[in-house]
Amino acid sequence: MRNQQHFAFNIWDFESAKAVMDGAAFLKQDVILQTSAGIFRKLPARIFSDFVKKYSEFRGIQAWLNLDHCREKEMLFSAVDNGWDMIMADGSSMPLDQNIAFANEVTVYAHSHGVLVEAEVGQVRGIEDEVMVQQEGIASRDAIEKFLISTNVDFIAVAFGNAHGDYKVAPNLRYDLVEYTTSIIDKPFVVHGGSGLSDQVLTRLLEMKGVKKLNISTDLKRAYKKGMEKSVHNWTQPVKVSEIIHDEIMTVAISKMKLITFGGSE
Repeated sequence: MRNQQHFAFNIWDFESAKAVMDGAAFLKQDVILQTSAGIFRKLPARIFSDFVKKYSEFRGIQAWLNLDHCREKEMLFSAVDNGWDMIMADGSSMPLDQNIAFANEVTVYAHSHGVLVEAEVGQVRGIEDEVMVQQEGIASRDAIEKFLISTNVDFIAVAFGNAHGDYKVAPNLRYDLVEYTTSIIDKPFVVHGGSGLSDQVLTRLLEMKGVKKLNISTDLKRAYKKGMEKSVHNWTQPVKVSEIIHDEIMTVAISKMKLITFGGSE
């Protein structure tokens, strides 16, 4: 997983996971499925991880599960215990030293069970934030360096002007921070907030050394909404509604993963 490029899609149930895996199978690509902390609470964890493993095997691909943006140590440990392949110990809202200590504690437990760990330096903000606040969350070079030499995480996310959700204006991305991070240490770089970035920007990021994981969440939710709207006249045929929604989600997943198929670097 660490040496190849993958899109990571935030799913919310069995059907959305199936749609993304079907898209990956169409392109014969492996894929990362992500659950938010809120979704993790609602899912039957072991049953869900078993489903992802069995269905991906059935489709002839590899699908990994990641617990995205989790600040709760016990939930992170629960994901490890219930078959998740990767967890994000998100201490980005903490002071740097606390973020480092949190990442290290989680990493010791995860690595003892063969599970990978992602962490974040700086703070990638959400759609509720103004552009200036988004810029204030950008990581400093000193913080990036200190975090990397003080932890043993497997994937590193850095706030470089990116944000979750839709961008109010075109973001001012600090590509130099991506280059700086990957020049310090050979760890996969994670891009959060991929939904609001154009294909041109995503392709540029994929072409950068060390960028291995790009997260997509809002675009899948938008596809779900589009599927619901398209199926409004089929409400008496639940199977048809499910098929339409499935195809919209799968189409979006394919469109993103094609950026790896036809571009990017290894």
